[in-house]
Amino acid sequence: MIIRPATPEDASFLGRCVCEGIGFEIFEEENDFNTKVASGLAPLAAREDTLYSYSHALVAEVDGNVVGALISYPGEYYHQMRNITFRELPHFRELDLDAMPDEAGAGEYYLDTLAVLPQYRRRGIGRELMRTRIAWAEQNHPDLSISLLVDPENFKGQRLYESLGLVVTDRNVVAFNHLYWKMVKK
Repeated sequence: MIIRPATPEDASFLGRCVCEGIGFEIFEEENDFNTKVASGLAPLAAREDTLYSYSHALVAEVDGNVVGALISYPGEYYHQMRNITFRELPHFRELDLDAMPDEAGAGEYYLDTLAVLPQYRRRGIGRELMRTRIAWAEQNHPDLSISLLVDPENFKGQRLYESLGLVVTDRNVVAFNHLYWKMVKK
């Protein structure tokens, strides 16, 4: 397995990862809606000013194939990048972005999206992506706490994040009208 920074050529895969990360399960079920959303996200992943940009993503390769990705960034840029990102997506244009709470903010290094193709799960790929990025963030942003949001029903994810030193600090974080738990590594 090779962990490397993503490139613009990885944008299509990153778009699919974002769909997977927000619960569309595109890896398990390709359908018209999932494909449409993922294809809308791919051009945004090829840019440098969006939440899901290749410029703040790591990818995992196995035998030359990209099989997983982690998107992360300093939280101080979240609000600005969110507004750019969602104003470009047709399904989100009607949202009152200013009324939505920010998922991350100043003082945080935010682990936004982690996704691994189903046939490569349970091989430590997600863990290695997370471990690599956390180590990098601790070295390059030592003044920031590392954070993420997790669905309360994602028990496997919670166990993974806990094993990497993150703890639940808030159980009432609402993003896109969905309850999440905030986990932080200080």
